[in-house]
Amino acid sequence: MWASVLLPTIVGIGFMTPIPWQENAMAAPEAETVATLPERPDSFEPVLLSRHDSMQYFKLDSVLTAAFTRGRFNGHVLYAQEGHIIYNRSFGYKNFRTKDSLSREDRFQLASTSKPFAAVAVLKLRQEGKIDIELPVKHYLPDFPHDSVTVRHLLQHRSGLPNYIYVADEHWDFRKPLTNKDITPLLKRYRPRLEFKPGSRFRYCNTNYAYLASIIEAVTDTNFASVLNSYIFEPLGMTHTFVYDYKNRQQTNLVKGYSYSRRRGFYERQPDYLDGVVGDKGIFSTAEDLFLFDRALYCEAFLNEDNLTLAFTPAKPFDEKHQQDYGLGFRVKQECNGQQIAYHHGWWKGFRTYFIHDYANQRTLIWLNNRSDVTIAPYIDFIMDFASIRPEQTEVSDIQPLPAQPLSIQPLATDIKRAESGLPDVPWRNRRESEHYGDRI
Repeated sequence: MWASVLLPTIVGIGFMTPIPWQENAMAAPEAETVATLPERPDSFEPVLLSRHDSMQYFKLDSVLTAAFTRGRFNGHVLYAQEGHIIYNRSFGYKNFRTKDSLSREDRFQLASTSKPFAAVAVLKLRQEGKIDIELPVKHYLPDFPHDSVTVRHLLQHRSGLPNYIYVADEHWDFRKPLTNKDITPLLKRYRPRLEFKPGSRFRYCNTNYAYLASIIEAVTDTNFASVLNSYIFEPLGMTHTFVYDYKNRQQTNLVKGYSYSRRRGFYERQPDYLDGVVGDKGIFSTAEDLFLFDRALYCEAFLNEDNLTLAFTPAKPFDEKHQQDYGLGFRVKQECNGQQIAYHHGWWKGFRTYFIHDYANQRTLIWLNNRSDVTIAPYIDFIMDFASIRPEQTEVSDIQPLPAQPLSIQPLATDIKRAESGLPDVPWRNRRESEHYGDRI
């Protein structure tokens, strides 16, 4: 639940010429269902339509700049309301060695935030009558070893399949890449049994979404990357998004991922033998492309109401910790007022990512990090808390001048080391309560 009051803002940033806000600007129109897909906008610059937007921009920039200069994250943050972007900014480096600054065109590994794309591809094929999610996986993949596991079980992480990553770490030859086609032989040989009866419980497992990618390929008779290109990326104008190909590592504008250890300091994460498996991870994208995906989730020309309802409905009633509230490709969190928020996060080999789609209030938060050692769930809570404050609750005294262009900042040499607690530099209520957007893979 979001805090009911605003938390103090971190101040201490130099500002340049103010951006004028339009005091009498018309409110942003409500999103309407349209017959065509949303077009890629000409610009992704922030649009500040009111004093309230200005207040939000100022608070976001204050908190994020202070956190970044203390070495708490490295990446890109985009926040939008009702279809217009309020904040869109990169912080830090895409390459720590060369000190190349991040830009909006730089592509981050989405890690498990790739899963919503695999699920949406399945739902689009369902919409075309090509996939029935109630059928056994074996109907689409004859070599699949279990008769009782359905496509829905995969989508909701209720299959009982073992995690292929753990099996591969123990038995696979790391010198050669693992691919989706290798998973069935691997599991048949070393983990032939299900870990629980399909449908009886929830357990988040990457194997489920690796198999979904294989089903998509079997149904369409083409590779997973081509399907996502034709069904999602190209129609939505997501020109900076692609599925990673371990055979071709020459894609441009790739952000390097980093981790931190006391012994080694910051170190670059190298390509991994598991990178050949897709569906559970493997998509590279930008915050602006993810914003286009977010907007399409309001459009019935992209997914109809029936499939969107399926995507955002948990398999079981909500629990207090929100650990099992998983729909089809999206985690779902219920607010105290009964409204629900769909989201996903990822954590993989130097990257940590967040995609939050508040479909009731049309709020979007996208946070891409190329440091996997950071803990930013408290910042997520803080942003979603103050962003929930309505315009009529905003005090005029909160309004501050805004920079014409964000200041060029780099992490302080003394603060680039990992923070022990990973907590924000603002007071906040309780760490345990901040786990709503927890940092699980």
